Amino acid sequence: MLGWLYRRRLAREAAALEPSEAEFDAIVRASPCLARLSPEQRERLRRRAGEVLAAKEFRGAGGLAPDRGDCLPVAVHAALPMLELGLEPFRHFRTFILYRDEFEVDIEETDDDGLVHRGRDLRAGEAWHRGPVVLSLADVAASGQGEGYHVVVHELAHQLDQANGDADGYPPLPAGVSGRDWSETFSAAFERLQAKLDAGAEPAIDEYAAESPAEFFAVASEYFFDAPEILQRAEPGVYRLLASLYGRDPA
Repeated sequence: MLGWLYRRRLAREAAALEPSEAEFDAIVRASPCLARLSPEQRERLRRRAGEVLAAKEFRGAGGLAPDRGDCLPVAVHAALPMLELGLEPFRHFRTFILYRDEFEVDIEETDDDGLVHRGRDLRAGEAWHRGPVVLSLADVAASGQGEGYHVVVHELAHQLDQANGDADGYPPLPAGVSGRDWSETFSAAFERLQAKLDAGAEPAIDEYAAESPAEFFAVASEYFFDAPEILQRAEPGVYRLLASLYGRDPA
C-alpha cells in the first residue's frame, strides 16, 4: 500500500513539475542531441524530466542557490539515458549537487613507486558511490552539442555502473545480453584505444576513456547519446551493446 501511495504521489508531483512546452523547447533548441529525438520521444522525455524533478533533490554548492531555471536542463538531460530505462536503475542516488562552474576537489594518487601525492583538481562532474551526482551547470550547458561530450550522461553512466557494486565498466545487464559478450567486447575496445594512444594515433573518441574500464563505459555512453555515428563507426560492438543496455538506437 505504501509503495502504491508513494508512486501515486510521485506521479502527481511529476506532472506538476514537468517542463512547460516553452521551457522544454528552449532546452531542446540548445541541444542537438535532444533535437534528434522524434516528436513522440521528446514528449516522453519531457514527462520523464518531470519524474526526475519529483524524485531527486537539487542542491546548490559554491554559493549557488539553484532555481527552476538551473534545475530544468539537468533534469531534461538526466532523462535522456532514463528515457527507456526509467528511474528505477538510478534509485540508489537521491541528490544532484550543482555548482555554477567547474569545482575543485581534493585528490590523492599513488604513483608507481608507492608515493602518495595530494592536491586539488578541477572537475565538471562527479558521481559518488550511491550518490550524490555533482555537476557544473556551465558544463551541463556545453553538453549535447554533437561532439561526444555530455557530462550528465557521463555521471549517470557511473551511477548505473555502480548499481551492482564498484565502478568497473560492468553495469547490470538487460535480459538477452550475456556477461561474456559484454566483457569481451568492452575489453577489446578498451585495449584498442590504449594501443592507439601508445602508438601516438588520434583516437575516434575522447582519450579520457583510456583511464579505466569505468571511464571507457562512461565516455562511450556520452558518444552513444551525443555523437552516435562516431561511436558506431569506431566501435560497432560497443554501440550494439549500449543500444541493448539503454533500450534504444539513436543513430
